[in-house]
Amino acid sequence: MKKTLLFSLVLLLSAPLIGQQDAQFTQNYFNRLFPNPAAAGHNDAICATLFGRQQWAGFEGAPQSFMFTGHAAFKDPWLNQNHGVGLVFISDQLGQETTNTLKVSYAYRRQVGPGMLSGGFSLGMLQKSIGSNWNAVEGVEDDFFIPDNGASDIVFDMDFGLYYQTKDFYVGISMTHLPATVLSEQTTNAINNPANLNYGLARHYFIMAGYEKELTADWTLKPNLFVRTDGASMSFDLGGMIEWRKQFWGGLNYRLQDAIGPMAGFNFQMPGESITGGMLRFGYAYDVTTSSLRAHSSGSHEIMLNYCFNIVRKPKFQRHRSVRFL
Repeated sequence: MKKTLLFSLVLLLSAPLIGQQDAQFTQNYFNRLFPNPAAAGHNDAICATLFGRQQWAGFEGAPQSFMFTGHAAFKDPWLNQNHGVGLVFISDQLGQETTNTLKVSYAYRRQVGPGMLSGGFSLGMLQKSIGSNWNAVEGVEDDFFIPDNGASDIVFDMDFGLYYQTKDFYVGISMTHLPATVLSEQTTNAINNPANLNYGLARHYFIMAGYEKELTADWTLKPNLFVRTDGASMSFDLGGMIEWRKQFWGGLNYRLQDAIGPMAGFNFQMPGESITGGMLRFGYAYDVTTSSLRAHSSGSHEIMLNYCFNIVRKPKFQRHRSVRFL
């Protein structure tokens, strides 16, 4: 099985492939900016989030993903309008295939009814490379496919999205890889045979939604939905968390025909006089594989670290001497 996986990666050098290519995560409640640039600033705070994921543990060449996102909300001093800015960096590795993405996001935010409606876009670069250190399928010559130094290319990328959020509800739709460009590089291998990277980026479409319901003074229920498709295949996630006193939470995520992911975490209020609302969140998710890969994998591990805060400006006091005491 692992040799078949590695061989499929080699085919990227000789024929265009299009499919769901974006990194996959389980704790989608904390992952809104990556698929939707309009979510920049949705917390009305400065937020940074780290994700680390090892998918299909025990499977050689399985996906490993790292992601950093940061975003903030602000008002311009001229028109007093609401805006959001963000930054996303993703490093995703699948066997000999490595993808690095760096994007900056902007969102225009406007009060509509009880919530905030945002429209946003992101601009950036996507770099993909194929390594040369691989294990060939039996009976297939290594040198016929792989150049000594591998192959790589970098292209411009762009996303667009809409996002609406109230006090206890959010919903968003977005599309990534708008240009749908093709990464390509022509090279030769050790025996001067052509070995070309030819990889087509497919547009991905996302729908996300979530709701917070206060059950009692101590317990809050947080169901969420996350759907993505490239037009050829679809990934459907239905999750839910229950939080106790805004300190500890646990939940379950179900990905249709792929995995069931129990998850748990805690929130820690950070001290500070110049920073308010400083909340540190930690989460862990373990995906139990339900697809045919369960015979080869012991599951997937994912950790999440999130921190959000506001900077408080100390008020300026002006003192004036009374004319009574000159």
